[in-house]
Amino acid sequence: MSILEVCYGNAFTRSWEDLLSIMNNFIINFCLLFTTITLLFLPFRNQPRITPKTNVKTRLILGGVAGLIAVLLMFNSIQIDVARIDLRIIPVAIAMMFGGLPSAIVTGLMIIGTRFAITPFEQMEGVIVSSIVIGLFIGTIGIIRRYVRMTFWNFELMIGVGILYSLPAIYLLTHSWSTFFKVSAAYIFFNLIAGFVTYQLLTELRRHFENIQYQQKLAMTDALTGLANRRRLDDSLSLVGSAEDGYSLVLIDIDFFKHVNDTYGHDAGDDVLRQLGTTLASLARPDDLVGRYGGEEFLIILPDTSAAEAKKISELARMTVARNLFPTTSVPDLQITISLGIAHSSDSHTSLEALQQADKALYHSKKSGRNRSTIYTKALELEQA
Repeated sequence: MSILEVCYGNAFTRSWEDLLSIMNNFIINFCLLFTTITLLFLPFRNQPRITPKTNVKTRLILGGVAGLIAVLLMFNSIQIDVARIDLRIIPVAIAMMFGGLPSAIVTGLMIIGTRFAITPFEQMEGVIVSSIVIGLFIGTIGIIRRYVRMTFWNFELMIGVGILYSLPAIYLLTHSWSTFFKVSAAYIFFNLIAGFVTYQLLTELRRHFENIQYQQKLAMTDALTGLANRRRLDDSLSLVGSAEDGYSLVLIDIDFFKHVNDTYGHDAGDDVLRQLGTTLASLARPDDLVGRYGGEEFLIILPDTSAAEAKKISELARMTVARNLFPTTSVPDLQITISLGIAHSSDSHTSLEALQQADKALYHSKKSGRNRSTIYTKALELEQA
């Protein structure tokens, strides 16, 4: 074997080993990127889809999460000749695409701050150039985000802008066209591939989170009326607080509902239940919880509400139901009435006890002629005893 063949063989071996080392580092960065995205975005699984119209607090948190991912990527950059490259523009694009300018600014500040903190003073020129690149990148994609929808190609467009702004900085680091082309080719390839896979991962995560939210909603929703079901009501009862005015419970029962089912059929009964649920929900305040407690019984949880206020709400519900029609396919002019029992937290030690008191008050309303509301009192309990 000639000396020339040996030299070429050694050079080829070194090039192959360098390539394998770069690819290994790239795979490590990939794993780091996807693992951190999956773990750090888990707290958002019960949140609605984050957009530039989401409240600022959530968007700032998103920016912090993306910034943390970017910082971790910076500490695991890939060495290619004299340059080190990383995937930091991916988290910036994530922050801008989903959270808009506030999110991206937080991410950018974390990147710049970290770069200043870890760079020796004599290398500050590179930090300044990097900071300018990040600033231009965020400013440009901020303008783009105002006019584009959240799609894969727009996400890749943002990454492309980041790559474009980074190329001059790469040349300043390399000072050689041959090295510049080698480093730039790797940088472009790695970031575009990472952008593609990242967007797919985020899409799948969002789809998974929305499916979880949908399943949770189904588990807590009454299928017939669309209101809270018994499980959600029980959970809310166990969590309801005792504010200054305490809380009140209103238990509602449809008068002579068995007669409706027996006379007009269960389909008519279902129509009545659905319409009554809609009526009660329309009268509820934003913090009130209306649900179907079982059969023809409905429960309204009224936080921070006195017994007197609960009585007014109950009477409004009773009168609204009494003067409205509840048409069904077989009976277009069906009318119903409801009886209501009211209990306040001041008369009970637990929410279960308050519910039992509301049930006793409801029993009194039905026993007294129906189509009325009753507030629980100690005297009422003695009377029933």
